[in-house]
Amino acid sequence: MADNLTTTAEVDPAVAVFYDRVLLKRAQPKLIHSLFAQKKTLGSKRGNTVKFRRYAALSIATTPLTEGITPPGQKLSKTDLLATVSQYGDFVHITDLVDLTVEDPVLTVAAEELGIQMGKTIDAIVRDILHSCASLTQCAGSGGDNSLTKADIDGVVLTLLKANAEFMTPMMRAASGQGTSPIRQAFWALGDVDVTTNLEAVSGFKSTSQYPAQSGVLDAEWGSTGNVRWLLTTEGWTDGTWYDNYIIGRNAYGIVDLSAGNAKNIVKPFGSGGTSDPLNQRATSGWKTMFVARILNDSFMHNLQCKVV
Repeated sequence: MADNLTTTAEVDPAVAVFYDRVLLKRAQPKLIHSLFAQKKTLGSKRGNTVKFRRYAALSIATTPLTEGITPPGQKLSKTDLLATVSQYGDFVHITDLVDLTVEDPVLTVAAEELGIQMGKTIDAIVRDILHSCASLTQCAGSGGDNSLTKADIDGVVLTLLKANAEFMTPMMRAASGQGTSPIRQAFWALGDVDVTTNLEAVSGFKSTSQYPAQSGVLDAEWGSTGNVRWLLTTEGWTDGTWYDNYIIGRNAYGIVDLSAGNAKNIVKPFGSGGTSDPLNQRATSGWKTMFVARILNDSFMHNLQCKVV
């Protein structure tokens, strides 16, 4: 005898999908391009331009002094670099119907997403300024494939040393941990995660797990090659063929923002539009900031472009 079993084929659920109100965490990139900038703040009511200044070195005095004769002396020489801040911002427009019917706290979510957007915007602005660096070398690679090699990296290090660029990190001395080894004084390199495999194939590459200590290791740090420590991000610059790798010494570039609560989250609640929103149908959440990035000395940084093979 057949069993007259009632199944979901006869009676399906009125709501067929369960909605989990705990939102999934969205993957976020590592924002590395502002980390090593000389940072300045422009005071409120003091215009929109900052002047960076450096003095040229005096020539060495190798001529012996003549008794009783005053030497001619030298003049100081300076270079001024101007940086003018610009305003950036964006916002999300939300209707009252979304607020009334959607389970999520939409304005709160919007504020969080806008904060991430602001961080990525600033990072991209700085990255694009670094891309304009006048000091650029394209990797010869192995067998002419333009990939990263120790020779290419060491060539940039030598160029920076000849320009008297200063290292950014001190030496890590050897420790007792198994498989660890000392890490030299280093410049920082900022690259894209697509170069990971090529980077690890560079002769003498050491991953962060081989460092003698983990204090001072940055979140995006992948490892070191000689006198360079590498940070990698999904936000690196590429035209699809060539990849930028910025190898940076101290005081190579600067960033400026405006003081007095510069970066702001701005929320306009429903009805705040006055006569333009007479039925309280619209709300907005947004951000704005004043910012500029500038290369201060091309000789203290170098763009080592490579291909990924």
